[in-house]
Amino acid sequence: MNLFSISGLSLGLTCMLLALIIARYGKTKLHRIWFFFNSSVAIWGFGCFIVGQASTESTALFGWRFAHVGGIFVAIFFYHMSCIFCDLKRRKSVLAVYLIGLFFVGFNVMTVQFIGRTRYIFDIYYNDATRLYSIILGFWLALVILSFSELLRFLPKTKGVKRIQTLYIIVGFLIGFLGGMSTFLPEFRIDFFYPFGNFTIPIYCIISTYAILRHRLMDISLVIRKGMVYSASAGILASLFVVIILTMTRYFSDITGITSFTMTIFAALTIAVLFNPLKNRIQLFYDKTFYKRTYDYFATIQKVSQELTSMFDIKKIFSFVGDILFSTLGLSNVYLLSADYGANYRMVHHMSYKGEKKDGKTHNEKGMFEREGDTKHVPRFDINPDFINILKHSDDVVIKDELPGVVEIFGKEIIESIEKTMESFNGEVIVPVFVDKKLSALMFLGEKLSGDMFTKEDINLLVTVSNQTAVALKNAKLYAEKLGADRFASMGLMSATFAHEIRNPLTSIKTFAQLIPEKYKDEEFREVFSKVVIDDIERINRLIKDLLSFSDEKSLTFKENFDVISLIDGILNHLKTKLNLEDRKIYVEKIYKSVKIILSGDSKKLKQAFINIITNACQAIGESGTLKITITPNGKYVDIMINDTGSGISREDIEKIFDPFYTTSPMGMGLGLAISKKIIEDHGGMITVNSEIEQGSTFTVSLPAQN
Repeated sequence: MNLFSISGLSLGLTCMLLALIIARYGKTKLHRIWFFFNSSVAIWGFGCFIVGQASTESTALFGWRFAHVGGIFVAIFFYHMSCIFCDLKRRKSVLAVYLIGLFFVGFNVMTVQFIGRTRYIFDIYYNDATRLYSIILGFWLALVILSFSELLRFLPKTKGVKRIQTLYIIVGFLIGFLGGMSTFLPEFRIDFFYPFGNFTIPIYCIISTYAILRHRLMDISLVIRKGMVYSASAGILASLFVVIILTMTRYFSDITGITSFTMTIFAALTIAVLFNPLKNRIQLFYDKTFYKRTYDYFATIQKVSQELTSMFDIKKIFSFVGDILFSTLGLSNVYLLSADYGANYRMVHHMSYKGEKKDGKTHNEKGMFEREGDTKHVPRFDINPDFINILKHSDDVVIKDELPGVVEIFGKEIIESIEKTMESFNGEVIVPVFVDKKLSALMFLGEKLSGDMFTKEDINLLVTVSNQTAVALKNAKLYAEKLGADRFASMGLMSATFAHEIRNPLTSIKTFAQLIPEKYKDEEFREVFSKVVIDDIERINRLIKDLLSFSDEKSLTFKENFDVISLIDGILNHLKTKLNLEDRKIYVEKIYKSVKIILSGDSKKLKQAFINIITNACQAIGESGTLKITITPNGKYVDIMINDTGSGISREDIEKIFDPFYTTSPMGMGLGLAISKKIIEDHGGMITVNSEIEQGSTFTVSLPAQN
């Protein structure tokens, strides 16, 4: 077997294998044309194999004619492919080249004016070009050049994965065509580059297969298991070894005079020694190239699951999901849309990679669109039922590159509408989120910054994140409904409590007001009236103030640095006078040093919180006892402990004392501790209580310290 036969057989087998892959996984018209292209190249290769093996001129002529049946259509199919890939409307010109191709094939089969003579060179009967052959070859070359020019003009218009695919097509096909065209040179008595031209065509197949696996070339989605890849690589490697070694033994036998049997044994030993290490190298290459892990799939799923189970704020859910997908997959952009009224969808989260470098660091741009005014320049669209059907049909994930494969199912108009929508978001993938079979959210994901395609593992991750997001959104909705129900219950309790608390002072004011006409001249009555009315109005004002403080949902907005020691000292001095602590024989014990401990926040609100807590402690003490204040730095926090020697709090009451409107005191609405707890938590702190009946209680407030 000479090198020409080997080259023909190798390119025929590799192109036929690639054609079978395309036939198995391809779905569109472009795939069908590519299948015919590779089949034509395979026919050319098998024809060359026949020529290389021919022992007579007549057999060689048959081989050349057989090869050119495929060879003529190689350029035609390549031109047709280029037109489809570049979205060119060239129906008439494509039809014309097919008709010309059929005409030339007829000449090839029916007459000897195309291929009718050979000359014996390189140990084979090589085709000797005729005048008609030169004309047909000129047409063939012109068509190939035209196809490459269309691809080169299309390249600047592409971006992302499409641009990478275009580059692979240009490079892969160019290598194949340059090598293949060198086979024509001896036909014009230019004995150059023989017989290595055909060996470049398998390189085109390797490049194309790599591009399919890594970048979904021609929009073919091919997922191959590792075992299949390893088996295929081992089989191909073994075949190449056998062909190469046996070829070398023949030539070495002729040169050295050693018997072919001895060389065959040597070749077998060589294969046995080198095959396994080389196979391992190939497997390692496949692992690094096609199966490399850019993130820990299970760790990411675990993190998403843990975070979402504890989230009940819808904005935080969208922000977390968008951020983790953006960073984990290395995306160019992420848009998250939430269902609005009717069929509208509103932007709730957006992140884009700008790639701007400042101080040597790359910065990302993050945008949140929460209010209606924020969505002025944000795309909005309506979802139609056909779109939802496509989302369900596509296993909950829609990949832009795979949309051409479902045109025949859903129709060209719908697919083009979806593609246009995705382009408005620079999206490559749509991930829907269904809650109770309703489309509640959409995630538009841009292309990967690496240019890689979305792998099967990526799709599984997106499906899992979508399902967990759906559960989180449903839980958040249920939680909001519960809060709403609790709020209505609290409003009912508040109304009853507030009505009860305000009724007594209003009754007093009303009674005195009714007596004014009769006792206006009574000076003692007027003095009592003034004092009672002022006290009752102050009580009503205090009730309203507490109610407003409790219902205020605004987060902490005002911040200042202040000394907590000075704050507590000021509060104690104020309450000594207001609560008559000395007359009531309540002794105040300070267990802290006169050093500065700086806190950050709203000192007025914290003062209100501590006044409420200390006042409650003094009320629990009664007429005599000890109020102990301990301030202790505790790492990044400072602990303020307020201990009283009062009657203590029962275990049942401890669980409720921070609930709004719960009180065991005949005075007040039960909002003091609830307000204090809210203020402390707004400052990033926490409050706890320990108590024993007849032993007293200790309230511990922990707040983050600045020093």
